[in-house]
Amino acid sequence: MNPLRFITSPVSTLTRAITAPLNFIFVVGLCLFINWMVSPGHWWVKWVAFGMGIQVIFAWARVAKLLFVVGVLAAVGYFVYKRYGAEAKARYDAWRKDGEPKQPSEAVQFLIESRATATPAQRSVV
Repeated sequence: MNPLRFITSPVSTLTRAITAPLNFIFVVGLCLFINWMVSPGHWWVKWVAFGMGIQVIFAWARVAKLLFVVGVLAAVGYFVYKRYGAEAKARYDAWRKDGEPKQPSEAVQFLIESRATATPAQRSVV
């Protein structure tokens, strides 16, 4: 399994959604020409168009799913920022700047303690 798949998967999904209609036009056009030259009385090209159309619809559905996931992540980020926001960032930055460098475990402990010292009104805000 490709370790970079998590990063490259959205890009390849978008690329497939853009190129799928172009592939559809090329393949169906080529098959239409072959069908017209070889057997004009029997139009089998409709089955090629049907299958390629399904492929285009699925490519667009994957992009819709990707956009939905990105929208949900953006909404979660927005609500986290609204909940903790600039005030929490300012407290954390002030704590980081005082004295010696901090370890990650100290940062986690600081966040836990700041949550415990918050007033009940601050904790109930969602």
